[in-house]
Amino acid sequence: MPTSRVKNLLYRAALPVLSPSIPKNPVRRVIGHPLITEKKLSFVLHRNHITGAALCLQSGQETSMIFSQSVHTDLVADEKTYYRVASITKMATALLCAYLMDQGLLDPESPVAELLPDGKTVEELCDIRLHHLLSHTSGLTDPHGLEGLLLKRTPYTEAIKGCRKYAPGEVFRYSNLGFGLIGCILESHFNQSVEEIYRQYLFQPLKLDASLEGASLPEDRIMPVIRILPYHVGSGIRVTRLGRLPISHPDPLLHYGYTAGSMYITLSSLLQLTVCIRDHGSPLLSSRYSDYMKQHVISYGDVSPTLSYGHGLLIIRDRRISESAVYGHQGFAYGCVDGAFWEESSGNILISLNGGCSEARSGRLGIANLDVSRWAFRKELPLWK
Repeated sequence: MPTSRVKNLLYRAALPVLSPSIPKNPVRRVIGHPLITEKKLSFVLHRNHITGAALCLQSGQETSMIFSQSVHTDLVADEKTYYRVASITKMATALLCAYLMDQGLLDPESPVAELLPDGKTVEELCDIRLHHLLSHTSGLTDPHGLEGLLLKRTPYTEAIKGCRKYAPGEVFRYSNLGFGLIGCILESHFNQSVEEIYRQYLFQPLKLDASLEGASLPEDRIMPVIRILPYHVGSGIRVTRLGRLPISHPDPLLHYGYTAGSMYITLSSLLQLTVCIRDHGSPLLSSRYSDYMKQHVISYGDVSPTLSYGHGLLIIRDRRISESAVYGHQGFAYGCVDGAFWEESSGNILISLNGGCSEARSGRLGIANLDVSRWAFRKELPLWK
């Protein structure tokens, strides 16, 4: 995945030459409100090499679901196709935590070392509170080869060694390990598997068709993801190696790989989740924690001056996209660049999922998300009546 400015330039230069050809008119089906600027969307999908897309637009009572052609699978997506949405999982995790806080079952000020098994023996956890994990201000960074550590069943007490770089609350440093520790906290607190906790307190109350594991889902309904660059025919991934391991029992020393980015969910269910967060947590939250996720905590800094973070929620202030703030989250994993966003001023929603696309970035915002959001909030949705 390109990260630095130079790598992004090289990646984008190679994209037209080395990636698979995307049809100039890839949109195959539109359900609900007709698109007014479909040609502009086709241009955006083609430009970003977006394949196997499932998009949802909502404005007021009107909804449109759009599905595009894939270049690497015969699966034709619909509103019930599962997508692994990577870091969009963090929105679900934060909403779940807000609900548990609202019920008095969690305290955002709780010391993490007291919530985790063997936590008091781990120097890296000193002074970290639960809200630091939710806002990426814990001072933790990710260890090299985090997925490999999870697959080798390395306890978090070992994986975390050397990952503490800053004092809690001092700087923003995106940490999948830090967010993953929330899963360990939940399992330790409830003595249930993290999958069961999500099902009981989030998925079932909101009637979401979702799971933190791929092993329990019908694999033929999961959109495979493939890297567009470098592209290798037949290398699409439906379920990750970690996702094939059932989460049948709690293991708070080992289950730090789920709450940061492992959720599988359908397009229609992700819409329901996004509507709940947009609408102040209704029907889950009372007024006390209704806007907890949206609270501005910290800015990304010079690397992405248009981005800041709340609790499990990305905040975008970029006039290329909208005159108002845009809330939501994006997800990068194995070649996809997903997004679930809403515009503060209008409440309009955009969800964009895919089976692979350009991973180029503008700062820390995926250019695919930038382009699709600009099309949705600037071009298409303002034309709906």
